[in-house]
Amino acid sequence: MSGIAPTRRRVMVRAAAAALAIGGLVSVSPSTAVAETPPERTDRVIYWNNVLLDAFREVGGHPGPLTRGGAMLNTALYDVANSISGEGKPYLTDVPEARWRHGSLNSALDYAAYHALEGAYPRLDFGDELAAALALPDSGTRAQKEFGKSLGTKVGSAIVAARADDGANDDTPYVQTDAPGYWRPTAPGAAPAGANWGKVKPWILRSGSQFRPQEPLGFDDRAELLASEAYAKQVDEVRRLGGATSTERTADQTEIARFWANDADGTYKPVGQQYEHAIIIQQSLRPDDSSYRTSRLFALLSISLADAAISVWESKYHTNLWRPATAINLADTDGNDLTVADPNWKPLSANAAGVHFSPSFPTYSSGHSGIAAAWAGILRSYYGTDRISFTGTTDDPNAVGVTRSFTSLTQAAQEKADSRLYAGVHFRMDNDAALAQGYRIADYVYANALK
Repeated sequence: MSGIAPTRRRVMVRAAAAALAIGGLVSVSPSTAVAETPPERTDRVIYWNNVLLDAFREVGGHPGPLTRGGAMLNTALYDVANSISGEGKPYLTDVPEARWRHGSLNSALDYAAYHALEGAYPRLDFGDELAAALALPDSGTRAQKEFGKSLGTKVGSAIVAARADDGANDDTPYVQTDAPGYWRPTAPGAAPAGANWGKVKPWILRSGSQFRPQEPLGFDDRAELLASEAYAKQVDEVRRLGGATSTERTADQTEIARFWANDADGTYKPVGQQYEHAIIIQQSLRPDDSSYRTSRLFALLSISLADAAISVWESKYHTNLWRPATAINLADTDGNDLTVADPNWKPLSANAAGVHFSPSFPTYSSGHSGIAAAWAGILRSYYGTDRISFTGTTDDPNAVGVTRSFTSLTQAAQEKADSRLYAGVHFRMDNDAALAQGYRIADYVYANALK
């Protein structure tokens, strides 16, 4: 990305082979044979989703803007492929003329992606990535490429215009409540992240609150929640398993916490990990799918992730529950004789410099967990099975080179949810609520989008 300093890990593609250098063993059932290594080919949907991952590394921040950019990219790619194929229902734009003009699909996808990403991340320059894509093999004539450029520009610009006033730039100040049980930043001076993201216009959901989970442990009254035995058990579990110096957390649980974290800026973040795992699976299961089918998968996935981020952040700031670190540090203020204050307790979660921290937003429900379930729910509906085995990768600086293998999509999502307990940044109730929330969102998106 022109003009932007390189990050720790560049996966930006400059040639066709590099664009698809994604590994991982995948299978769907004992009777289904798949290639261990994806063939070298230039699918523009995969190419541009790798570009997206690098944009995540450049931009950083909370999941909201990342998922929004992913949905802008992938709905644009889908609308281009669908305009040419005429196979499905458009997300936003249909250009029937494309079905008889025989324009270059690759050129159309490239320009749609370029304009969508430029609109999503205006401080980045995707000119180099566009030039690299246009230099890849394309059998189209000059006229076909020109029509493809026109089509892609129209579709990409349309999605940017449609999201211009979606609420993503709402900067209404957050008003902090310092009463026991209410969230406050765990790091001095940290600003609340995504305080208004729950009000962003959803992509398919009717509203951010459509799948809001019940109040924590079913308690509408905050004082009653804090005084309950069930709450005390939640605090004790994360205190024992999630602390920086825990003696009860196993080595495998520590690896799980670090593998799924990707909290630090400079990584592809928790959202990017779901995209990368989707690429691994798609390239191993169906590497020869048409761009239309691949674009439909990634459009459904990106819509599900974007609406999950909106929904989870709506529930976070609606409930406004404090993080485990605050709950443990200030347990002498919660009115519960079963909790014990430890002002020195810190979570395992740490950045690349080894500084322990909790993310700067309320705990209920969990972003990692909701996004993981939204991912798993879409993929199991799309492929018609949960039994997809794959080996996943991570970008986290505390888990360099670590891979983990799974026998199902829901197993991977559950492990990602559990990781936040082991990292000390979420109660189990946060993760359980978000998993249910994410699966409901995925089912709704799959049933209502791009039919």
